[in-house]
Amino acid sequence: MAEKSGIVITDILGGPNDPDVAFCNDRIININRNYNSRISVAFRLAHEISHIEFSNPSFLYRFSPYIKNKEERETNERAIRIIARLVYIDTPNEYRNWSDFMTEFNLPSWFEPLVKDLIYE
Repeated sequence: MAEKSGIVITDILGGPNDPDVAFCNDRIININRNYNSRISVAFRLAHEISHIEFSNPSFLYRFSPYIKNKEERETNERAIRIIARLVYIDTPNEYRNWSDFMTEFNLPSWFEPLVKDLIYE
């Protein structure tokens, strides 16, 4: 998805406090696999792709899983949708499990209402 959209993904070797970063204008995402986050790299990547594809252009966005503002909530919703479409492409709704989804991607409990709604779309 990222490559088709002209997004360059770079693995960086940052420290544990250096979050992933999306440079929207340049369409570049730096993923730091050393970042101290329990949330899966796959979800973090989907989150940053969502910033580049859908957020208002800005110099950069740093990974923030918290749903503190409207933009981060919308970005997390889009990330859930991206992953759910890939994971559940051929899976009927009755076989989708929101709890398994959260466990697979190590999502914190405050994602529960979003995941419960969005994986069944």
